Amino acid sequence: MANWEAKLGAGLGWGAMCAVAFVGGCGGGSGDVGGPQTPNEARLQNARYGDVVGYFKTKVVQRVAAGLPGTAITVPTVGGLTTAGSVVANTGTPLVGPMVEEDGLLKADGSMVYALHRGYATDAGKEPPRFSAMARLADDSLRSVGRVTLDPKFVPHGFYVAGGGTRAAILSQQDPYADRQPGFAFAAAAPLTGDGNAGTTVLPEYSRTLSVDVFAIGKDVAPAQLKQMRIDGLVVGSRLIGNTLYLVTTWSPDLTRFSVAAGATEWAVDTALKDLKTADILPALRVNGGQAQPLVTEADCLVQTANASLALQVTTVTAIDLSSSSLARTSRCFAGGSEGLHMGASSVYLASSRQYRYTGDVANTVFPTGSRTDIHRFALRGAQVGYSASGSVDGHLGWDLGRLPARMNEYQGDLRVVSYTGQTGQSGTAPVTIQSKPVSTAVLSVLRDHPGDSRLTLLSKLPIRQRLSPLGQGGQQIDTVHFAGARAYATTFLQTDPVYVVDLGNPANPAMAGEFAASGHKEHLFPLPNGWLLGIGQDRSNGGTADGIPLALFDVRNPAQARRVATDTLGLDGSTNTLGGVRPVLNVLQQGSRVLVAFPARAMRVSAIVGTPPPVRGEQGAARWEVHTNTGTLAQRSMLVSSRLTSADPSVPGWNGQNELWNERSLQIDNAVYQLSGGQTFYKVGD
Repeated sequence: MANWEAKLGAGLGWGAMCAVAFVGGCGGGSGDVGGPQTPNEARLQNARYGDVVGYFKTKVVQRVAAGLPGTAITVPTVGGLTTAGSVVANTGTPLVGPMVEEDGLLKADGSMVYALHRGYATDAGKEPPRFSAMARLADDSLRSVGRVTLDPKFVPHGFYVAGGGTRAAILSQQDPYADRQPGFAFAAAAPLTGDGNAGTTVLPEYSRTLSVDVFAIGKDVAPAQLKQMRIDGLVVGSRLIGNTLYLVTTWSPDLTRFSVAAGATEWAVDTALKDLKTADILPALRVNGGQAQPLVTEADCLVQTANASLALQVTTVTAIDLSSSSLARTSRCFAGGSEGLHMGASSVYLASSRQYRYTGDVANTVFPTGSRTDIHRFALRGAQVGYSASGSVDGHLGWDLGRLPARMNEYQGDLRVVSYTGQTGQSGTAPVTIQSKPVSTAVLSVLRDHPGDSRLTLLSKLPIRQRLSPLGQGGQQIDTVHFAGARAYATTFLQTDPVYVVDLGNPANPAMAGEFAASGHKEHLFPLPNGWLLGIGQDRSNGGTADGIPLALFDVRNPAQARRVATDTLGLDGSTNTLGGVRPVLNVLQQGSRVLVAFPARAMRVSAIVGTPPPVRGEQGAARWEVHTNTGTLAQRSMLVSSRLTSADPSVPGWNGQNELWNERSLQIDNAVYQLSGGQTFYKVGD
């Protein structure tokens, strides 16, 4: 046990003093851009025999020293189910950035349309999830070809179409409450274990199994299942490149049978873990209900002793060849907690930290002085996944868990990272109290993979707050940076602050290019072709500045003279849309200079009256707009209505209800629009 203490370093001291709230590490400093090359402290090491078990034993020692249960099942810390890819046109042409394929619930392939319907509760029980195939006819209507019922114990996450339209791969996550009986009451929320937010509570269970279901599909062919893979863990990211499906999953093994209590002595820890084996730690998979087999071996894993996260966690990147009958696969794993994930066009990036976050909750975390964030790149090459390089940036990824993955963005082989160097700062957690604590400077760093030495080299860094002098007025902090190819758009928490344009055309010398007023329209910014930008805000009931859902079109062709040229609003008080989630579901169709935009929305047509039962009259479906990039006009098109809200309907359908907005998706093909809603696919042609 003495050698474990040597590995812990300063971490034990911090753990004893503070309640650990998230992830961290120790050491690290900031070198000058372009300065002498120093040893790469961020670099991962290939695991040798016993390294994975040794790493987990070290983490258990750190946990008990910090007053935490030593072998609890820790909640994954990779930052949630999110991808930060480009908006892609239906033609397959990316509007901005590289072409990437993301999973969805509604997709078209040739003359076929496929829909993945999530299950929902009804008065009579439950409707199970389904996967349906439909043929698109000459008049754009849909004819059912066939559908299959999926395992009701799993919640569909999304699907891909591969193999030239001959394969569909459905990703589903186990529902930990699938077996609850009528009258079931959720257990009392419990404090997050491990590196979670010690000041808030979460449901005491989370999904432990991912399902990959592969179906044979084709023109006028009903889906037929070919194979099923059940993988230990939670899916946190996926990509389809060619016929290869890439999955990023995170797994926290159940080591509670070893029972190491908080405050246990070194002797007690050593005794409890003497029989711990690698097989107890690494995730497994089962094919077609067969025996468990390892997803990865110890030789496939990488470790980093500088990672001070206390999560008992393994993150795995897996490549699956969907065109092979055996679903040939390879995997690599990263042992230890991660706080951010980004999936680029041909890379996966994982972020880890060498400093602890501490205090009561994530939103109010106080970071140590001199925090550093390590970034690790895994290269995706066909059916192979290989560790490529690691590097570091100043600071940390901030206080908002939902935004952590969006702090990283890959473009033309370079990684752009937004980090914060302050000990305290603002969070997206509502309500934001701007005066509650000192704000933090945001730094935009550009990293490039340096061939031959496994190093992500720092090309440049731009202290955004220092270069944006208006941000110093009122102590505002950068909230979100929307990456759009060779540009980035930075916003603050204050609605009245402008949007700041960052020119990243020369990655070695990023520069401020302009700013423009966007009050009420900057919650979501989507780049459109030919130098236009679409801004979508929030309705007042969700903290926005306008009634209904506000939209605006910005001319950013010359960023030094960027301006708002058109605005529009959908609905009244209580209107909402699906863009506020971690996975925006905007659908864009480009037809020359004409750009058609659609997204699921609920538009209230009668405003709520304060002090009286609010009348609930509105409609839900695909909200649509038309943008002309040659004239700079924004015009609202008629909504494809999938359900109407009458006075007898609840204002917000139940979370598991048939009309849950978050389960809806919009798809445009030619002059038709389709809406996935409540187990059905609706369509509309023209205006």
